[in-house]
Amino acid sequence: MLRFLVSLMISAGSCGWALDSARAEASNISSEPGSQVRELELILGEDTVEIAGRRGRALQINGQIPGPTLRWREGDIVRIHVRNTLEVSSSLHWHGLLLPNRQDGVPGLTNLPIAPASSHTFEFPLRQAGTYWYHAHTGLQEQRGLYGAIVIEKEGETRDYDRDHVLVLSDWTFENPDEILRLLKSGSHTFALQKGSVQSLWGAVRAGALKEYLKREWARMPPMHVSDVAYDAFLTNGRVEEFLAAEAGERIRLRIINAAASSYFYLGLGGAALDVIAADGQDVEQVEIPRILMGIAETYDVIVTAPERGAIEFRATAQDGSGRTSLWIGSRHAFAGHEGHRMQASDVPPPDLYGGNHGMSDASMAGSGSAPEHEGMSMPHGPEGGMPSGRPLAPYASLRAAVDTSPPPQAPIREIRLRLTGDMERYVWSFDGRTLAEADVIRVRRGEVLRLTFENETMMHHPLHLHGHFFRVLNGEGARAPRKHTLDVPPMGEVTIEFFADQSGDWFFHCHILYHMMSGMSRIFHYEDWQSDPELAPSRASLLREHWYVSAHAALLSNFTVGEITTSSTRHELGVEWRSGWKESSRENSGMRRTRMSRHSDPQFVPGRAERIHYEVLISYRYHFNRFYRFYMAEDLNDRANRFVFGAEILLPMNLLSRVWVDSRGQGRIKLARDWQLTSRLHAETEVEYDSFTGWEGETLFEYTLNRYLGLTAGWDSDFGWGGGLSLRY
Repeated sequence: MLRFLVSLMISAGSCGWALDSARAEASNISSEPGSQVRELELILGEDTVEIAGRRGRALQINGQIPGPTLRWREGDIVRIHVRNTLEVSSSLHWHGLLLPNRQDGVPGLTNLPIAPASSHTFEFPLRQAGTYWYHAHTGLQEQRGLYGAIVIEKEGETRDYDRDHVLVLSDWTFENPDEILRLLKSGSHTFALQKGSVQSLWGAVRAGALKEYLKREWARMPPMHVSDVAYDAFLTNGRVEEFLAAEAGERIRLRIINAAASSYFYLGLGGAALDVIAADGQDVEQVEIPRILMGIAETYDVIVTAPERGAIEFRATAQDGSGRTSLWIGSRHAFAGHEGHRMQASDVPPPDLYGGNHGMSDASMAGSGSAPEHEGMSMPHGPEGGMPSGRPLAPYASLRAAVDTSPPPQAPIREIRLRLTGDMERYVWSFDGRTLAEADVIRVRRGEVLRLTFENETMMHHPLHLHGHFFRVLNGEGARAPRKHTLDVPPMGEVTIEFFADQSGDWFFHCHILYHMMSGMSRIFHYEDWQSDPELAPSRASLLREHWYVSAHAALLSNFTVGEITTSSTRHELGVEWRSGWKESSRENSGMRRTRMSRHSDPQFVPGRAERIHYEVLISYRYHFNRFYRFYMAEDLNDRANRFVFGAEILLPMNLLSRVWVDSRGQGRIKLARDWQLTSRLHAETEVEYDSFTGWEGETLFEYTLNRYLGLTAGWDSDFGWGGGLSLRY
């Protein structure tokens, strides 16, 4: 209590405010009359939790998931002591808040990491009102439970509702997020298989979309992924289902936060439209929207009226259709099923995975709030799922700011175009084909208006978040364009935003799909007058460091084995490939090719000599220019003659992978290979090659997936014949 009173006295009598002890940053921000210093402690820890009926380890803030809701008042100053009791470093970022750069909470960029058994104090004034949130910005800790809500009440606000209620939506997995990312990097289909969303040749035939499927293959496009990860549960305030007791006719402001790591949600209300009054904490003119596609890290405030009897459902459905979470509002007896009735929200149509327009069509544009004719917004033609307004896009075209959001008219305008790019097979995500480690900085001049156009060249939605700023979404509303801090850019779509550069420092900009951010889809907006603190240099190097991931695949058949083990970063890949088996020299089908091969490679060759084991091992290096072109070189070790080879791999139409090389003996080889996903669990690998040294070879393998690590396999090889056995993946 004494400490708090001292803080109040300092707040009332000082023209400035103290920063954390690790770093003093001049700010000279005066306290507003009547403002207070709000002081609290947040403890980062780990414990066993029970979620959706299962127990497992999780990260927590103050012993809970989500962390405590932080309720403050606009104009006050907050002082937050963050204590880290974890065994690893951590952090907290104040998502959507306008604050001094050194208080933003990005380790390596604005702050040092919060080391184990240490604390860090954040202190900043509250310059805005609205609904926001906070979360870890270290590795994949956000996925494990480090997130919570922020509510900042507006001074002197006239309320036209009775009370508010915070909804923190999230996705939950008991799997280690680092293993999730490694599996995504390995090209594993395990999560699509868990969700029943594997796209296959037979699936396209059954859906009557074979033409679209083959057209996509010809265009060298990967399968469309609505989302990447299969989750154990989707949560509202840490529960699959929550109940809010309310009196009949009571008006409740729902403050909705999407704190998921990689899940968009469709928001719907039983028997009524959503009455939206704010987006990303900023007031908008009240508008009714039947269903909202809510991007990761966005917030929406809606007004809901409790029913006269029974209960009404607010439902958040995962965009990929794999699950949902609900809040029931109304009579507690109705929720228990003892009295009245329950008004359920309507179901969301499942995604059309084989749709020719990336899962979208014109019919739902009216319900999406995103139309091509709006200034700065060009969307793909139509809605996901091909259902009229059933799977709308983000509702930006329906949003109109409550106040003028125009930047200063005299400010110079600079335009930048950024392409959203990615390689789904290797799970590399980027801007303009380059990751954060390759191109980290976008330069900003203070006092300019930066107008950015995002062109999404991928088959996925991307929620883009800019730290420390609000931007205007150019949706055709002119001076009333809505202000946001996070923006959804749909597949193959284009959106333009602009913001007035009135800050200073280095500000993170990234895709808020956590696994995309960790795979390179980030940049740093750097104000040209800003000098980075030297003490951040070591941790900044860690922020930009490339990560390497290991994967392996082997087929162990009765008469031969093939496989590959690789470790790779964004561009570089080291691997060991092998092909080995039992070959009897007495077989007539050895033929001229093998005789010629033996004579070339073995001066002591004698026809009819016993040959038992044939093998080839390639110790290789690849450099990936992009998903279509790679440089390749290897040391080729085999039972005939060793040689060094170099060449290229090129992805051809129909997703046919070609490899062309020359070797140290002047011989050449060309190889064509193709994977076919025949059904959700059965796929085939075929390859044929011609080597001027050894002649023709070919191979076909069929694999039936049992689980993420094990499968049944059978196949034919031109050297070894038919065989069967097991396939192993890691």
